Amino acid sequence: MGGIVGIIGFKGTGNMEYQKNCDLMLETIRHRALNKDKAFLENIGILGARFHDHECVGKVLAYTDTNEIFVCVDGSVFNILNQEKILGPDMLDAEIILEWYLKKGDDFLSEIDGSFSLAIWDGKQKKLLLAKDRLGTKPLYYTRTENAIIFASEIKAITAIQTSRKSVDLTSMNNFLSYGHVPNPDTLFKSIHQVQPGHVLEFKDIDTKNKQYWKLGYHKNEKFLSDSESIEAFHEIFMTAVDRRIRRYPEAGAFLSGGLDTSGVVAIMKKLKGQSFKVFTAGFEEKAYDETEDARIVANHLSLDQYLIKVKFDNDFPDLLKKIVWHHDAPFSDTSAIPSYYAAKLAKERINTVLTGDFPDQLIGGSGHHRFALAREKNDSVFKRLLRNEYLNQFVTRMKLTAGSNGIIDKTKRFLYRETFPLEEQRILMSMPVPPWLKCHLYDDALLDVNYKTDPMSIARTMYKEVKSEGLLNKLLYFDVLSYAVDDLMIKVERMTSAHALNAISPFHDNDLVEFILKVPPNLKIRGPQQKYIMREALRPMLPAHTLNKKKQGFAMPIGEWLVKKLSDFVREILLDTSTLNRGYFKKKPMTRMIENFLSGKTDYASGSEATIITLITIELWHRLFID
Repeated sequence: MGGIVGIIGFKGTGNMEYQKNCDLMLETIRHRALNKDKAFLENIGILGARFHDHECVGKVLAYTDTNEIFVCVDGSVFNILNQEKILGPDMLDAEIILEWYLKKGDDFLSEIDGSFSLAIWDGKQKKLLLAKDRLGTKPLYYTRTENAIIFASEIKAITAIQTSRKSVDLTSMNNFLSYGHVPNPDTLFKSIHQVQPGHVLEFKDIDTKNKQYWKLGYHKNEKFLSDSESIEAFHEIFMTAVDRRIRRYPEAGAFLSGGLDTSGVVAIMKKLKGQSFKVFTAGFEEKAYDETEDARIVANHLSLDQYLIKVKFDNDFPDLLKKIVWHHDAPFSDTSAIPSYYAAKLAKERINTVLTGDFPDQLIGGSGHHRFALAREKNDSVFKRLLRNEYLNQFVTRMKLTAGSNGIIDKTKRFLYRETFPLEEQRILMSMPVPPWLKCHLYDDALLDVNYKTDPMSIARTMYKEVKSEGLLNKLLYFDVLSYAVDDLMIKVERMTSAHALNAISPFHDNDLVEFILKVPPNLKIRGPQQKYIMREALRPMLPAHTLNKKKQGFAMPIGEWLVKKLSDFVREILLDTSTLNRGYFKKKPMTRMIENFLSGKTDYASGSEATIITLITIELWHRLFID
């Protein structure tokens, strides 16, 4: 939809100062949407918004006749729960939220289904509310200074007026190197935080309250539906989810990768629209990574108007990495951001809104690590099961580990270290950009000390404990929904589309659909080799056999090949530069050895993979863009 910013002062500095800062914040995020507007709060502060439709300010800003209560929103409302009202393209999101806040008070968020972040200034009660939708599809950051609360859709809007906010949080840096993203509510900046999904923050005088208005939780289907009834119910609920979104945006197109998720969305869209519409596909010149033929099969099967772009390496690639880091406000390890960026650019040239297929992997069970973990649980030897012991784990985690060594002792240590963790924690361990055995080799003293004092695995472990009575699959999905989807997947999608002022919406975030899936038993999520079983069966009549049976690929890209064959000088220049090594994060000799081994093809996940290298490169680019 656009973006929001705001300043609420505790000690009024006057409208001129508020307006100056608000204008600078709005200018910083001008890429998100062309139009802008502001609302002054009688020397208390100011709210600002960017938006696409210059005739509909009420979609982003609304206020009461008495100018006592103001609403500022980024995103869309698709449904008011338990209401018959159909929300069409002319509905004004900010006015809907204001109406519901006046009706329901602080409980208003539990009634709204949408993809949004919002701010409400309640002049009657002298309080500011900041909130996100249940699943955190839209970003919202804030900082608290001595005199004010400052918030914005992007961090760079805050640092544009508050350069003192630029101090790096080493704990968050270590968490980023562990997960590939910074777990909410933190950011890489010490004094800037995220509003959490399903939460509303209340600021009143010097007090701050953080209330969770929705919590993810599994529960059995009270109706005891049969498999066929569950599949039929999924189909109907999914149809409704897509319908709600294309009612709001009748001219919407869609991303189409050729996989089950995007193909399912466009198949339902075609059934509902009854006519062709635009779909957009990004592929690669390297055939091993290219899915454009898969997407073409679906587009032809449904008679859709397909637009295609092939992502290829050129000498501007380092500048592209900088651009993507700038839009993320952070480093990144998820290189699927690159084709996402190009697909969004292609779409924006022809359309303003797209539906995406994001989120079913995390919600229903579609990633390779889900099936791998279930296979391990079923087939592992008695010996490996005995190793998964809390006391043995405590012992081996004290061992001195090494990276880059293939000696039998070192390989045995790493094996024992990995295998003593529960399977759900092994999933985290095996996907770390910088795993523990590499940290103790690569980290300099300050970062290594942080790693020992604040175990990054404790974040995932806390989440897993919240669903300790659930089976392995639901534990894995619980973490993926609350952490990976929110802090990696949706940030990538939101930032790469907002970079081109493209509105992107996934029907898989629909409240009714999510609540239905939370009741579905695990054997309807993954059944044998079939992932997302219930969804696959529901869509079977609508999609070609090729799409239903193809192996999942998931926007992988040839980043390792590019780094080694075409960017080796760039890798050395960035990571072995004096300014990089002087930041105090990494040791020079191990860093040099790791890079040379990587460029000569002698490394693996234990000693520095392509995920490690791209993560370290983007960390340095982030410092140069945001800190230096």
